[in-house]
Amino acid sequence: MNPSLHLHQSRSPIVAHTLMLQRMSHQSFDAVTQYREEIHARMPHAAQGVLNAFMRDLFSDDDLVRAYLHPVATPAGKPAIMPLDLCERAANQARRYPGLLHRHERELAAVAAFVQSCGYHWCAYQQALGRPVFQNAETMRSYRSRIASAHKAFLEEPLRQLRRCHADLGCTLAQVLGMDQDDAADPQQVARIQAALGSAIMQMP
Repeated sequence: MNPSLHLHQSRSPIVAHTLMLQRMSHQSFDAVTQYREEIHARMPHAAQGVLNAFMRDLFSDDDLVRAYLHPVATPAGKPAIMPLDLCERAANQARRYPGLLHRHERELAAVAAFVQSCGYHWCAYQQALGRPVFQNAETMRSYRSRIASAHKAFLEEPLRQLRRCHADLGCTLAQVLGMDQDDAADPQQVARIQAALGSAIMQMP
């Protein structure tokens, strides 16, 4: 008898199940790696390398990567769309906002537009995995609170690292994303970038 066939036939159900889980885990790892590479390829690329590092830090979380590639529902009659598509579109629109005065403002606007909904997309993905749908006012308030908590949890450490590397960019981006009220940021610059984000949101489907 072929030795490998003999070993296959003699495996206990527990061993077979373990091997199956290992294969599934490996396949899941490969999928997340591919998803992350797609995000890296489509995220806004900045001349300021620290902004690219910030986004790579943010998308080191596997669940957030999956969330950006998980299709979400759209109004009736329209096909589902991936959050990554929406965020890429928002980043491109925010970058082109005519009220931005400097190149680094355009880059900050694009980065902020790409990541500002990370908490929402993560919560929507968790709900798609089997969490209950929020319908009444009380649970909607809880859901908004959960989105805010996820937003802070995902962005806090990458922003801290960004501030450590480039204090001005880090403080400005933190204020734009509602994570900080640091007086070190230029309020007029923050207002211009937030206006760019608002304009991009208004153009979303």
